[in-house]
Amino acid sequence: MSSLSPELQRLRTLQAMRAAGLNLSIVWMRYFQLSGDADELDIDAYLNGLTYLTLLDRDLVAHAVNELINEQPRPAAPYSTNPDNADNWKELDGFGVLRSPEALTESDERDGDGRGQCG
Repeated sequence: MSSLSPELQRLRTLQAMRAAGLNLSIVWMRYFQLSGDADELDIDAYLNGLTYLTLLDRDLVAHAVNELINEQPRPAAPYSTNPDNADNWKELDGFGVLRSPEALTESDERDGDGRGQCG
């Protein structure tokens, strides 16, 4: 069984945080709830490559990030019998940022034909 190097784990954890828009405080709080005992400054230093954490603490930080990512709303396609589901829909723009339904409506109106652009 191979394992990820501590540095690669740190980098990928930081990338996942950034991609999901998670800030240090929320990650640290979840890490702490999972029984982590490092303080927020230690987690910040670890994520920025200034210090090391134990394998257990690195995995707790990764687990905290993964839990927070899994709790974020995801896009969902509405069924014809459940139009209310359409109100919860969000779209990723080209930069991986979620756009609100209001932003989608505004961009659809600018497209001119009322259908918007696909792809």
